[in-house]
Amino acid sequence: MEFIIGAVIIIVLLLILGVPPVMIGAGIVILLEFLTVLMALFFVVMLILLLISKPVKVKFLRIYIHEVVGTYAIYEMNGKEYKNTFPAEIMFVDKIYKKDKIYPARFRQGKKGYMLYDWYSYIVIGVGLPLSLALAGGLGWFIFSLIGFIR
Repeated sequence: MEFIIGAVIIIVLLLILGVPPVMIGAGIVILLEFLTVLMALFFVVMLILLLISKPVKVKFLRIYIHEVVGTYAIYEMNGKEYKNTFPAEIMFVDKIYKKDKIYPARFRQGKKGYMLYDWYSYIVIGVGLPLSLALAGGLGWFIFSLIGFIR
């Protein structure tokens, strides 16, 4: 909500300063393109990290509810608890995650921490990467067609 209020204030100030509405719209589209490219890069990096991580077997323990970020699946591996890299689905938790069930996962230990990818992470990356690439490509095409590079 604060973001929307801030954006409205910035747009009103730009209009008061005499910036044409077409330029404001173009700026918004370019900002959206920048954000979708960043999102696509995020999914590319996550896919690379997923592919270079090692396959492991983990036991699902519980769902951890974080007060700010969301819910995470907690798994046990070698007697230690690990949090999944991506937030868990909240709607069908009892259908998706079965307590004490062994799941295949991928694990990568780094200098600053670890990354654990369960099967739900595969779905997030598998859906997020093509959608973000398509959205970034579509917005890029739209921007270039507005500029006149594409006819």
